[in-house]
Amino acid sequence: MIQINDALAIARADVANIARFIERRERFLDALEWSMMTDAQVRQSSMLDELLDEDLAIGLHYIDWLIDRVDSQVPTPSALRFAPHPRPWHAEWNTLAA
Repeated sequence: MIQINDALAIARADVANIARFIERRERFLDALEWSMMTDAQVRQSSMLDELLDEDLAIGLHYIDWLIDRVDSQVPTPSALRFAPHPRPWHAEWNTLAA
């Protein structure tokens, strides 16, 4: 069991990490020459942007849920973790899946 305040601290740190990752990724993508990329690469980049935005939204929703439960001081079984990670179309995924 983990205390809600501890779960809240973990979630806030993870969401901040995702937000920084998104910001760095946007700066990187702005520097790319998109006309030199294949349609598949552009599509994958767009898919990852959507997944990261969804991860961020879910993390923020989880934080709100934890805040609503802070007054109860009821322990939670575990803390959800939110972190940018390789997706199935990334080469790193094959290493993780092996």
